[in-house]
Amino acid sequence: MKEGSVKLEKELLQGLQQNHEEALASLMKMYYANLYNYGARFTKDDGLIKDCIQEVFISLWQRRETAESILSPRYYFLRAIKNKVLKAIHKNVDKISSADLQGEYDFFHDFSIEQVIAEKQVSKEKAIKLRNVLSLLSKKQKEIIYLKYYQYLDHGQIAELMNISRQSVYNLLHEVIHKLRSLWHTGSVVH
Repeated sequence: MKEGSVKLEKELLQGLQQNHEEALASLMKMYYANLYNYGARFTKDDGLIKDCIQEVFISLWQRRETAESILSPRYYFLRAIKNKVLKAIHKNVDKISSADLQGEYDFFHDFSIEQVIAEKQVSKEKAIKLRNVLSLLSKKQKEIIYLKYYQYLDHGQIAELMNISRQSVYNLLHEVIHKLRSLWHTGSVVH
């Protein structure tokens, strides 16, 4: 993340503590698309995702006096939206623990060919092959790739967000990268 962005986030969090509604609006503009995209990884219910995003920002506004304690707004918002969406999905299930919620969800991620081409400047053929390889990953493997390479979270943040140990993050990333290399080089990808 760029230094100017970090400085802006810090200023917005300070503004939030000083009851500036514009700071909240700016944070919403800055993170809405990321939150929506991440929420859509767990459900395809558009209304539910939007309601959960609104709840995240309402909650932030209600707790604005502690906003400065947020060290990584990106991580804070991703964790908040994941928790809100999973709780909303499971709210009709009696006595479900948060540990149960962490393990039982689908993680939908369609790795965009256009995004890969634009970001990595690769040929369309290679981008299609990459998407096909990525489609062979498990839900957990897709989520860890998404958090690491699309949301730029560090290993500790990924561990907390996925409710696994830091060592498991390293192991899972190593396993995913090894699997991707193997699938890429063996050509065992369905076209």
